[in-house]
Amino acid sequence: MKSLVVSLALCLATAPAYAELKKGDHFIELDAKSATGKNFHLKDMAGKWVLFTFGASWCQPCHKELPAWDRVAPKFKGKVVFVAVNIDNKPQDGKQFLDSLKLKHVFPVFMPDETSTAIKSYDPDKMPSTFVIDPQGVIQIIRYGYDKGDEDKLAATLSELVK
Repeated sequence: MKSLVVSLALCLATAPAYAELKKGDHFIELDAKSATGKNFHLKDMAGKWVLFTFGASWCQPCHKELPAWDRVAPKFKGKVVFVAVNIDNKPQDGKQFLDSLKLKHVFPVFMPDETSTAIKSYDPDKMPSTFVIDPQGVIQIIRYGYDKGDEDKLAATLSELVK
C-alpha cells in the first residue's frame, strides 16, 4: 500500500497542470465573445494570418500597444486579421477601455480571465501578450510586453511572413 501511495504521489507531482503554448504549436481555441455577445472562434479565421493580443484596461502598455497595432493593421488589410482579446473580469471595464481607444482596424473580443478555460494555455503573465498564427493555425510569433517601436519590428516580420 505504501508503494502505491508513493507512486501516486510521484505521478501527481510530475504531471503538468496545463501545457503552455509555444512557437510551432497549433492554436488553442479562444472562449471569447464579440462586443455584440456572439461567440468568436479562431477556427473561423482558417486560411488567414491572425494577430491576437491579450490585454486589459488596467494594463498601461496595452493603452499604447493597441493604437500602434491599429496604425499597422491597414498595411496588412486582407492579409492579417488583428484581434484585441480583452481579459478584464468585468466586461464593461474592457468595453469602456477599448471604446476609448477608438480602434478602427483591430477587432475587439472579450474573454474574462476568471471564467476562461483557454487563458491558461496562453499564459499571458506579462501584458500585453501577442500571438501570430499562420493560415494553418500554427503559432509563428509570441511577444510579451510592449515598447515604443515594437510595431515597426512586428510589421517588418509580418511583411516577410505574409509574402
